[in-house]
Amino acid sequence: MSSNELSLRYDLLNSQMNPHFINNAIQSICNAITKGNVNQSINWLNRLSHLYRLVQKSTKCKLIDLQDEIEISKLYIELQRDLFDKGFAYTIVIDKALKEDLEYTKVPPLILQPLIENAIVHGLKTMKRNGKGELKISIMLEKEMIYACITDNGEGITKTEKELNEDAGISLENINERLKIINGSTCEQKLLDVRTLRNDAGLVFGTQSCLRIPLIQI
Repeated sequence: MSSNELSLRYDLLNSQMNPHFINNAIQSICNAITKGNVNQSINWLNRLSHLYRLVQKSTKCKLIDLQDEIEISKLYIELQRDLFDKGFAYTIVIDKALKEDLEYTKVPPLILQPLIENAIVHGLKTMKRNGKGELKISIMLEKEMIYACITDNGEGITKTEKELNEDAGISLENINERLKIINGSTCEQKLLDVRTLRNDAGLVFGTQSCLRIPLIQI
């Protein structure tokens, strides 16, 4: 495939993320409105509007600042947290070597959000009413790559890889394709890995989704 064809393919993959993301967020808020909490729903819609503007801006670019990607992720997490009956805890850990260069470090737009969405909507779904859900996002440097992991303390993956991709819509396949394009066809590393976490006794204690993004700093 020529460089022009790869560029067009990448632009198409980016553009697909916008409607997928917004549709899912609106559906969550519609579900909340049916419960009758009008004032809270208006607050959610205002925040969604701010989030939508950021998403609109980001998906028009091939790459965005890691700082903006993290802001989008935070807004999305906090919106979803409020939609849980008793919320959930979340932390974002960023490598010290990256913290001062977030605005100069470039990543594909909405590269983290679909994995965060899967962790919240699927991983933490059984904890929607008990407030015991935990979400952790870590963004580290590893051999000239950004190594980002999204971890939840839910019930693990209960679907096959095929079912997981179908259930997540275009998201997982989209992420993998975009990573392949920016990493180049010669990259032999596994760029996206989604797995169930188990302790030494074999008991499930969550799901972890990790991806490797080439370190691009401008």
